[in-house]
Amino acid sequence: MSTLPKIVVIGGTGAQGVPVVKALSETGKYEVVVLTRKASSEQAQALAALPRVSLFEGTYTNEANIWGLFKGAYGAFVNTDGFVIGEKAEVFWGMRIFEIAVAQGVKHYVWAGVYYLTKLGGFDPKYRSGHMDGKGRVTEWLLAQKLKDVTVTVFTTCAYADMLWNGQFSPMKSEDGSFTFFSSIGNGVLPVIALDDIGTYVRWIFANKERASNLDLSVVTDILPYRDIVTAFVKVTGKKAVWKDLPYDEFAKIRGMTEDRSAAWAHVPGEYHDPSGMSLKANFHAWWNAWRDSLMTWDKIDVKLLDEINPGRIRSLEEWMRRVGYNGEQKIILKDEADVIARG
Repeated sequence: MSTLPKIVVIGGTGAQGVPVVKALSETGKYEVVVLTRKASSEQAQALAALPRVSLFEGTYTNEANIWGLFKGAYGAFVNTDGFVIGEKAEVFWGMRIFEIAVAQGVKHYVWAGVYYLTKLGGFDPKYRSGHMDGKGRVTEWLLAQKLKDVTVTVFTTCAYADMLWNGQFSPMKSEDGSFTFFSSIGNGVLPVIALDDIGTYVRWIFANKERASNLDLSVVTDILPYRDIVTAFVKVTGKKAVWKDLPYDEFAKIRGMTEDRSAAWAHVPGEYHDPSGMSLKANFHAWWNAWRDSLMTWDKIDVKLLDEINPGRIRSLEEWMRRVGYNGEQKIILKDEADVIARG
């Protein structure tokens, strides 16, 4: 039996979770246990092949599974998926998972958060985005606990730069080989984070427990106008590209989001069924409103701390494009369940 501290990872087979699991495994300092609905899946087996990584089959909406998962655990990295279970369920389970983890003796609890858009926008309903606000409410609650023997850290990310491969940001290729980038952002700015840097930040959090206590670490690679995304693409690839910023209804139609296409939880019978959930179109309308009105700017980011934690971090979207060989073509990055929808 391993004598290394056990760190539980929920959401470990998703786009964000994979680099987290890999980074923790590479330290050689932890036993990493990944919760998965299907241990035989390709994503799960790839993680199980890493040193000091094992799987726990179950779901985080099953209390018995959660109690078993956290038995003997020192730490936790928890990234629930509101696009699978729904906004209301994410708020409940975001709290309940923490309660069980503490009862089982977890000493360092890391919550994967995103921007609480409704609060960031002064509770104006035009920023009401279910998949963002659910996590945001849990973030507020967790940071308010201030337990004597439990360190809480929030790891706040934004849209993935990697969504340029697919999802909300991916361009459309024309027959002549040129690309069209679509948005509904106007003159606003978009915050993005490179998945390649995520593991380094989380590794630092677990290695620096005192400094990470009650810290909301907001990580970002670049915050930029959409026109600069296209400019960077042309500069890096030499390919022709144009940018079309559209009224949201037109943008939503291009992306296949209609009022009758509900978010994942609203049309899946059984445990996650919630007909009151927001439609994809309404959810992402608020999301784009937030960037159109530039709710996140550099003054809200502790760049000095990011540089200290990750001196080799990717510092611009252009640099990300060069590092990953971005060429505008469609490519599926590793996702779990509805993570493709959740991040765009």
